[in-house]
Amino acid sequence: MRVTKRFVQRLRGSANSAMLASCRNWVIKQRMTPLAGILLLPLLISGLGLAQTVVKASASIPFDFWAEGQKFPAGDYVLDSGFPASLSLRLKGAKASVAVAMISYGDPVAKESAKLLFAERDGKYYLTELWGVLGKRVVTAEFEHRGEKSNDQREVPLIY
Repeated sequence: MRVTKRFVQRLRGSANSAMLASCRNWVIKQRMTPLAGILLLPLLISGLGLAQTVVKASASIPFDFWAEGQKFPAGDYVLDSGFPASLSLRLKGAKASVAVAMISYGDPVAKESAKLLFAERDGKYYLTELWGVLGKRVVTAEFEHRGEKSNDQREVPLIY
């Protein structure tokens, strides 16, 4: 005899019909929850690819800069938005990339207006913002400096 049947039989002798119906519904829910999860899993997995649009761009940055506490040399970079709330940044030809955490704050811009913004502080340039086709984003680590006037601010166009 199955556990659920024994459970219901014991309750019949000591419970009223409302309590019995409640227990029966609980038992049915316990059986259906795993089944529903199994049936919905393929649907959830197939929808993962649609959740985030991956956009790739490139930029030729003619100066050394800092992002995520790391120094990056001047050069040609590939950027992609493969991860939510971040930007993947790597030198062209390199395999390793660095994820830069970002906060979205504005509407998308046209491809022709897409750019990276750098602010100069203490003689170093820091990646502060990205204006792209997925929206305007500020680097999370630079959020506290947003709106500050920089001695020198540089812009580098993005190419899609």
